[in-house]
Amino acid sequence: MSRVISVVYLVSSLAVEGPLGGVARFVVELVRALDRTQVQPAVAALWDYGTPGEPRWRERLLAEGIPVFIGAPWDPAHPYRSCVRALWGLHRSGLQKADILHSHGEFSDLAAWWLQKRLGARVLVRTVHNEIEWAKRPLFGRMFGGVLLPLVFHAEWGVSRQVVRRLNTRWVARQKHKQAQVMYNALDFTRFESPNREAGRMLRVALNIPPQALLVGNVGRLVPQKGHAVLLQAFALLRTSWPQVHLVVAGDGPLADFLHQETKRLHLEGHVHWLGPRQDIETVLAALDLFVSSSLWEGLPTVILEALAAQVPVVATRVSGSTELLNEGEYGILVPPGDAGSLAQGMDQALRELKTWRRRAQTALPRLRSMFSIRNVAHQHIQAYRTLLAPLQASRQ
Repeated sequence: MSRVISVVYLVSSLAVEGPLGGVARFVVELVRALDRTQVQPAVAALWDYGTPGEPRWRERLLAEGIPVFIGAPWDPAHPYRSCVRALWGLHRSGLQKADILHSHGEFSDLAAWWLQKRLGARVLVRTVHNEIEWAKRPLFGRMFGGVLLPLVFHAEWGVSRQVVRRLNTRWVARQKHKQAQVMYNALDFTRFESPNREAGRMLRVALNIPPQALLVGNVGRLVPQKGHAVLLQAFALLRTSWPQVHLVVAGDGPLADFLHQETKRLHLEGHVHWLGPRQDIETVLAALDLFVSSSLWEGLPTVILEALAAQVPVVATRVSGSTELLNEGEYGILVPPGDAGSLAQGMDQALRELKTWRRRAQTALPRLRSMFSIRNVAHQHIQAYRTLLAPLQASRQ
């Protein structure tokens, strides 16, 4: 019988409902889905963001026998100081020796490199969750993502084919003959097997949305990548044809104040509802007639998977993993990114053809469950770990 592999998963935080939603959710669900007879996971989060959900996720993982370590509190006024404190905090923590360090995110990648010697890890793996890395710091992207990381990591996995194509165009990776591989994000589909329509109805009541009104929704961090400004412009255009339609947005982020001002400027008060961070995305989706992703770039947006799993019709921008999830437009409507007019037209088409696109979402489910089930993806991770360790184990014999 093969011995158990110890893996430390590095992530920026456990803020599933906060600034790092999709990545944090995926890591939490992945470690819970792993076969413990083959992999012993531990989670190392660089920061505590102070969101209400973080202690709950930490306690849930600990209760399931998964060790959790936090580097330091996040201080938005001093990001670089926070980074140093997190690295030092994890270095001094009770993290045990590990066979593999698996990082999920820009700063987490650097933390894995920093901790490798301390933890005696033989293999470094990183999963790239976005087509554009270090968007706020492009020089870091060229220096770390373009040069350092392909040299020091044993494997780089991208969450979509487009992410992998970008990774494989880097000069250093090509010179070293290092090929990134696709390793998809995944979802626990059981969360959506019995949608709570009554909870969705009560959310509409709480927001004073008339029962007969159509409700469009978006879930995501309020950051430039997600294209919310374009979404608001498109929604304003949509209301010229659908004056009774409402929009809900679940999420928080640095653009919140700006987007609230845009809502007023576009005279959308009373029709746009800002929900803030939510723990009950299943309830939000159960309330919707249509889900819209307005992202300007992506990796593999798990929230589109969630919408399709909840059998909600989807309109999305034609970017990276969104295109893959919707199978080039077979399961949802795709429009060009950054184009408010095209996004409005896509929403208009979907609202006119809701029954058709709801059936398309239902048709997608068997394929999605096969490719993106958290159990299947966890099994793929275990197989990949053993493949990476096999040459090292053979050399020791």
